[in-house]
Amino acid sequence: MRFKINIEINGESTIMPINYQYEFSSWIYKLIREGNPAFAEWLHTHGYTNEKKQFKLFTFSNLSGFRYKVDGDRIKFLSNSADLVISFYPIELIETFVLGLFKSQEFSIGDKYSKVEFVVKTVERLPEPVVTDQMSFKLISPIHITQKNPFNENKVDHLNPMHKDFEKLFISNLIEKYNAYNEARDFDISSFSLKILSEPIQRLIKIKADKPGETKLTGYLFDFELHSTTELNKIGYYAGFGKSNSLGFGCGEVKINLK
Repeated sequence: MRFKINIEINGESTIMPINYQYEFSSWIYKLIREGNPAFAEWLHTHGYTNEKKQFKLFTFSNLSGFRYKVDGDRIKFLSNSADLVISFYPIELIETFVLGLFKSQEFSIGDKYSKVEFVVKTVERLPEPVVTDQMSFKLISPIHITQKNPFNENKVDHLNPMHKDFEKLFISNLIEKYNAYNEARDFDISSFSLKILSEPIQRLIKIKADKPGETKLTGYLFDFELHSTTELNKIGYYAGFGKSNSLGFGCGEVKINLK
């Protein structure tokens, strides 16, 4: 299930941190907790697991549909409203309570230096695309994929899409998500492929910026063509591609159905 939420500024301040992903993630968790406390607690502490890896199976986009100006680590709104896409998998667990939770919600995004007050004006459930095994996607939030550094086991490399292992890890991540929610199965990946269709744009995102536990994650925005299976393309579309999806990474929209 996927929604487009239109939020409107609800106060005088129009400046907030450019690293807003963690705050929006916390807000989404808060709303899920209000709608289903037990599910929210389980999602936050456990999630769906596969070989000790945990997946939340939801993602959200960057803010879009607004004019803005960037000044250092701040973003200034030059228009009064913006859009946010939020996407959940599995659909059947979410649809019973989530739609009404967002409507008319008031919340703030920011830190001790600047924040913006928002109110949710509209919530639109987006139509479900026809999903096949060959599709083209456009990332609307950066994808984040990592692997352990081969020379230092305590270091993690944030991979560029042109890295030789990026495709393998991209596809493995989809399979791990599928097996975390469904009965585990083996996939014949011999025909799977990932083709980068546009020049990747790097984005450095700070999680908990200027707070204890600050983490820097490197992601990339680009268009891509994915040949896998209908099931894997579907879970990528709804749950997100790559890692850290519940922090606003790996949200993609369908560009074209290739089959």
